[in-house]
Amino acid sequence: MQDPIGGHPTRGEQLDILVGIVADLARPGDAVLDLGCGTGYLEHLIEQRRDDLALFGVDRKGESLDQARARFGDRARFVEADLTDPEAIRLPVDRARFVVSALTFHDLADDRKRAVLGWARDRLTADGMILVYDRVRLTAPALFPAQQAIWRRIERVHGAAMRTADGFAAYEADLSDSNRPARLEYYRTWFTELGLASQVLHLHGNVALIGAARG
Repeated sequence: MQDPIGGHPTRGEQLDILVGIVADLARPGDAVLDLGCGTGYLEHLIEQRRDDLALFGVDRKGESLDQARARFGDRARFVEADLTDPEAIRLPVDRARFVVSALTFHDLADDRKRAVLGWARDRLTADGMILVYDRVRLTAPALFPAQQAIWRRIERVHGAAMRTADGFAAYEADLSDSNRPARLEYYRTWFTELGLASQVLHLHGNVALIGAARG
């Protein structure tokens, strides 16, 4: 299956880490809920490692879900819904051991990110875990040259470039409704407010895998 997530040369390693956490910790029959599932690429990666889990995906694009349903048949279930209104989402499962999301949260405004995380917490099993893989917002102009150096290294090592900018002002100008990553400290604050312990599990440049669970 072709990887539908472009522009992130390091995504293979980071998605493998996310999938590895689920594969190593899940019990047979555990539910995994993917927010912003698209055509089901993350489900595909999980199924390759564990074919004994209950996979569920949510996405607002019906055409992407049609591809996912055609690919998985009855091996996974997909729901068309908009994460900007999480309370309107109707799932075929009450609780999930893992709620995951890959490169979706930067599409949401910060108040919607926080709302989705609260909604996800309420649907976790007692020992459940949230895993968010996404860009985090850069905030320190003086350190932006160091970030550019990391991007250049990624291009040298992986042969492909990530999203870049000529300077911090250009980086901020590129932020938009479809590119508004949250500050890392915002995630910490949101999870603390939600009564969850959180930790950055993996960070490469400005792309982080953040985990949260009940402390």
